Amino acid sequence: MAISAFAPRPIDPIIESLIAFDVRSGRPTNKHLVELLRQLRDQNLGGSRIIPCTATGTNVLVLTPNHPVAPVIERYNDFDAFAFVAANNSTGAVTATVVPATGTLATIKVYKTNGAAQAGAGDVVAGSFYLAFFVDALDAGAGGFVLK
Repeated sequence: MAISAFAPRPIDPIIESLIAFDVRSGRPTNKHLVELLRQLRDQNLGGSRIIPCTATGTNVLVLTPNHPVAPVIERYNDFDAFAFVAANNSTGAVTATVVPATGTLATIKVYKTNGAAQAGAGDVVAGSFYLAFFVDALDAGAGGFVLK
């Protein structure tokens, strides 16, 4: 009997030794597999992404990613979008900060009209849904959020 050209190729024995699961628990038994899976997860989540958040604050929006579904956030990444419902109406110049599971990121300006002007009084309305896109070119390279 001939092996079909479409048959799956056998797994390399070295690779196969790294991919081991406990039969009873279904958990990986090798620390290399755990690290590989973590890196794959981070890579998938590391591109431009929409991160659901809980928002507090009035003029300084504090965006806390909803755990455990939030990705690992260590810095602002260009074009990341933070989704939230505003808690209060803005009454002055608006800034925002993201508070991931560990640490707090920098407080940066929030812009309207595609980054042409900083958001101010009345630009953020309580109970309204927003996307805040991080754009690193704003504020002379310091970065900022564009509110949509």
